[in-house]
Amino acid sequence: MSSDDKARVSSPRAPGAKRKLLSRLSFKFKEGHNNQNSFPPKVLLQRPKAGSSLSFCPLEKKMSNSWSPIEPSTFRVRGQNYLRDKKKDFAPNFAVYCPFAADVFLSQRKIDHIARFVDLPVIDSSEELPSILVVNLQIPLYPAAIFQGENDGEGMNLVLYFKLSESYSKDLPVHFQEHVNRIINDEVERVKGFPLDTINSFRERLKILSRLVNGEDLHLSTTEKKILNTYNEKPVLSRPQHEFYLGENYFEIDLDVHRFSYLSRKTFAAFQDRFKLCKLDFGLTIQENKTENLPENMLCCIRLNEIDYSNYRQLGV
Repeated sequence: MSSDDKARVSSPRAPGAKRKLLSRLSFKFKEGHNNQNSFPPKVLLQRPKAGSSLSFCPLEKKMSNSWSPIEPSTFRVRGQNYLRDKKKDFAPNFAVYCPFAADVFLSQRKIDHIARFVDLPVIDSSEELPSILVVNLQIPLYPAAIFQGENDGEGMNLVLYFKLSESYSKDLPVHFQEHVNRIINDEVERVKGFPLDTINSFRERLKILSRLVNGEDLHLSTTEKKILNTYNEKPVLSRPQHEFYLGENYFEIDLDVHRFSYLSRKTFAAFQDRFKLCKLDFGLTIQENKTENLPENMLCCIRLNEIDYSNYRQLGV
């Protein structure tokens, strides 16, 4: 409620004025819900090939509506002595999974387990880990509301595809490989606490790393710059806004931005119209809480270049 509305609520008014205010407040509470007809009518995509909507772009080139591979070592993670000095270092330059494609799909409601509706390539399987990692970013395209009911509505799915690195077993430490397996197998761990220890899912250690690369190109206001400086590349645990699905040759991670905090959704909504101007880096890691397991290592990473979601179509499900 705005400060003006608060002032009006606290002051006497005629019955008619009260009805008008309640009507206005009712609209504000509902503004986060979707309009089922706001997307222009287009033929639905039926089981498209993975990566058919976004082009590959070498990192040194410039191309809108594309993706690029980036070095894992460009991300800052918990360093070797983090538990003592709280300092972060650049990650080791290896990742378990490497990008090979990306897609953008629109939807009237969130699409869970999106790999079911996409034609994934056949990649040689591995006995230890799934050969393909699918990351499904479910992003709302309706206004953020404080009082939001079902956390669903029209949005876009940014779908990122990664394949298992051929050299992961020799490039990455054994403990990190074990931790990836523990996430895939949905294992649990005992976490020390006071007064009692707790049993948590190992998946609660999954951590998101994201950053806006070209903030200087967006002509940000002073407030927006302050927000960007505070939160850009700040890691965040994906819990509890995540879901996991294991297929025959893939593992899918769904990250539900619809369920993020109001401030996070409001911030994203403020950049929504400028999303087509943004270069965004995205990565996943697993939080390490023991000195012997540091530094942290990267699970996957990718860059998205100036995505104009209005160019894309709905996915048939």
